[in-house]
Amino acid sequence: MPTAKMKIFLSCAKENGEVASIIADRLNEHFDIFYWQDPGQRGGWFFRQLEQEINAADAFLALLSPSFLRSYWCGQERGLALQREAALQATDTRASFIHVANVTDMSPVEAGFLSAYSWLDMTSPDKRESALPRLVDRLRAAGHPGSSATAAGSSSQSSPPGNAEDELVPGAPRDELVFRNREDELEKVLRGLTNSGGPHFWLVVAPPQLGKTWFLERVSADRALSEPVPWVVRLADLRSQPPDVRGDAAALLALLFGRSSPAPIGQDTFLSIAQEILRSGQPHLCLLDNAELLDEETAGTLRECLSQIYRLVHDRGRRNLRLAFIVASRRDDEWKGVTPAPRLSPLALTEFNPVVVQQALHDLSAEMDTSFTPAQFRNYATRVHHLTEGLPALLVRCLQWIRAEEWLGMDRLETQELFEALTDPYIRQDLLAQMSLLPAGQERAGERLHALEEAFRVLAPYRLFTHSHLNHHLEIDPDFRSALGAAGWSMADLWAAINETALLRRPLNEPWQEIYAAIRRLLYRYFYRSDEQRAEAHTEARRFVEIWADKQAGTEQVVGLVECLWHEAIVLGLRRPAGMEQSLTESARALSGGLEPSPAFTLSELRAFATQRMRNDEELQEAVGGVGGLFSRLVEVVARP
Repeated sequence: MPTAKMKIFLSCAKENGEVASIIADRLNEHFDIFYWQDPGQRGGWFFRQLEQEINAADAFLALLSPSFLRSYWCGQERGLALQREAALQATDTRASFIHVANVTDMSPVEAGFLSAYSWLDMTSPDKRESALPRLVDRLRAAGHPGSSATAAGSSSQSSPPGNAEDELVPGAPRDELVFRNREDELEKVLRGLTNSGGPHFWLVVAPPQLGKTWFLERVSADRALSEPVPWVVRLADLRSQPPDVRGDAAALLALLFGRSSPAPIGQDTFLSIAQEILRSGQPHLCLLDNAELLDEETAGTLRECLSQIYRLVHDRGRRNLRLAFIVASRRDDEWKGVTPAPRLSPLALTEFNPVVVQQALHDLSAEMDTSFTPAQFRNYATRVHHLTEGLPALLVRCLQWIRAEEWLGMDRLETQELFEALTDPYIRQDLLAQMSLLPAGQERAGERLHALEEAFRVLAPYRLFTHSHLNHHLEIDPDFRSALGAAGWSMADLWAAINETALLRRPLNEPWQEIYAAIRRLLYRYFYRSDEQRAEAHTEARRFVEIWADKQAGTEQVVGLVECLWHEAIVLGLRRPAGMEQSLTESARALSGGLEPSPAFTLSELRAFATQRMRNDEELQEAVGGVGGLFSRLVEVVARP
């Protein structure tokens, strides 16, 4: 009897239908291809049929492009494929189910979880012809565990026949090296989802390009969601939805629960969805990505709907049966405040620390068959971390540069020229773009974007800011004043707009605001491009903070004290490093001596709080780290001036 052909599920966006047809025709010579654009395979297209086809496939092939990432159905297929691969690897760690072919030039950082796989380059007819034989070999190997390439995340990934360098999109990471410090955050969320006591509702918040999409996909594919009963997981990415769907809670509810059409918001719909969950006998997880595209009213309505369904399901008290929800957004305003139970537990994604950066360099070195001493790796990691500030998008770009330069001229990582070359696209296209600064469409958007950019320019030297900081710079900075006037905004308007941007630290339970630390440092070096500009910016900031701190009472005096020391340390490091110890010691003594007791705190309590805040301040410690023992002496002076 002839051997049955392997079944391959081909996932692509309709915009890439032409190239998909070419690839499908060639693969049909060797495999049984399920390809939705093939008229002979169209039928009733429901979510359950989609699940059946992917679960019956031997391999899943994604044709990666921006259209693929925007497509709702491609997102559903991708999520199901990740679950399928996780289930296979639960019994065979060598199982390789997902394969990726890049059909449009794009950056790996845009691809979310799929950036963790080796990409076959099919971005041109010539490259497609070269890659297709290797794709056939790779898919055949996937059907034989003994020769299978390991799945994403393994450092021992074997290569199929062919030129290994041609196989990858230039600079694409082979594994999850740029996301490894997400493990603790993933464990925290998964522990909540799989525990009957929760928390089951989560808000994942982070500025642009910090890995929110990857995080959702990684959660959805985790093995913890396949035992003891497989979860039903559905992801709705709002980037792929038209404005009328984004503004319709009923339509969003249909997407999250795999319904073919929206039903009116109300108790009947809630009961129907809860009954479907109960009948399935499977826990359900709803994932909502790019939720900053929702307006506050739609977000509130959707949140209330999910709460009603949650209560209906959980009131039955059935073991291991629950509804969970994770929303990922650049902002948290639409989701915080008074909300129905269960409340959303916030999770702020963090930048990568130097240890993660050093591991990324180790992996790149091993991939390129180069070797360096531990001291060299530490030196390179320090330079890369300083340039990128630990931001994933910039780390990927920096690794691409190192690969292209063959590790030569690594001292250029410390130059302003290379910093600008690598960071300017990210800053202009992501951080200072309308989606980050002015998400709601407004009149005079150009002038208002410029006003916000000027606001972040004057705020970049500060670690915290209030209305007073903005008012101060409005008085002394004519460019800032002119931009605010052109936008037609009052200071109250500007403050409200700043609070709606995606660049602030969230959540923050303080009477002031803070820019996300890594982004603040990046913007500071972007706006102030010479040492003299940077020293002058911190000199002015130090002058104002001391005036601001004099008006504060209680523990806020202490905040001002520490900020003054930090600003002064930066200035001295740039202008007079030899005089740092004497100047900072004198300032610490004067600032501590100027503290005033309050009805709530004695002087000794305030000084104890100051020393505690200093010990937790890594940036201050780094600023004075060039002088041995200086930090300890400053702490002692503040405690006993």
